[in-house]
Amino acid sequence: MDTWVDVNGMRIHCLAAGVDGNEPLMVMVHGWAGAAADWAPLLRVLPGGRGEGGRRAIAVDLPGSGQSDKPDAPYDMPWFLDFLRTFCAAVGAPTIVLAGHSLGGLIAVHFTAHFPSMVEKLILVDPYGLRGERSRGESLARLGPLVNAGFFLNRRPVIERAIRTNVLYRAEEELVRTAVDSTASSILGPEGARAIARVTRRVVGRLHVDGLLPAISQPTLLLWGENDRLLPPRWGDAFAALLPRATLHKIPAAGHMPMFERPREVAEKISRFLGE
Repeated sequence: MDTWVDVNGMRIHCLAAGVDGNEPLMVMVHGWAGAAADWAPLLRVLPGGRGEGGRRAIAVDLPGSGQSDKPDAPYDMPWFLDFLRTFCAAVGAPTIVLAGHSLGGLIAVHFTAHFPSMVEKLILVDPYGLRGERSRGESLARLGPLVNAGFFLNRRPVIERAIRTNVLYRAEEELVRTAVDSTASSILGPEGARAIARVTRRVVGRLHVDGLLPAISQPTLLLWGENDRLLPPRWGDAFAALLPRATLHKIPAAGHMPMFERPREVAEKISRFLGE
């Protein structure tokens, strides 16, 4: 279900499922150049997505992404952490289960480290953030000012080629089109291009989580696509080795977005992790 939240004067788009109850809200944060729609297949197969109750879950279009406002803003880590804290207050969620995919995993780890009392459990899906990890975004970040021009010149065929080559694994055409639409909604157009360029220059490759992970005391579920070509599965083992309370599952026949490509398998792992 589409819903909108006002956060610091910004109109923020979300996808929601489930009903309010005693369990902490699950907040889902997308990755670099992503959107809330990246979580839509998973939301549909979680208990709350089938119209039978279930924990309330919200996938958020971060500001600058998807259908949310794309203001002229810093788009650095302190700004995203303040946004996420204020977003939780706006939706009445003092404690959350926090899920992050890819760059959203980096944000989720930093948020948990800064506001540990707000996070009951942590779910990381193919997260980015260890020293030595390399991604397309990190290569772009090294271009310096040229990264701005690169995003302003972006086109749908370029997005589609990147998704087919680096992101999805043997996905059906309908899934590819949906993924392209999601990315295009975030980065095409001047405001989206400005936002993703700033995220790339100010977050990607500049902040790492190696020093934060050993202090994360929350139970953590790590999910990794076995066929991730962007961040290979060996990084899942590296994350798990640094997290004190991590459980790692590798999802067969999935690339960089297992919650999008294999939502039922991911939903089963999450439900078990949450005891549902």
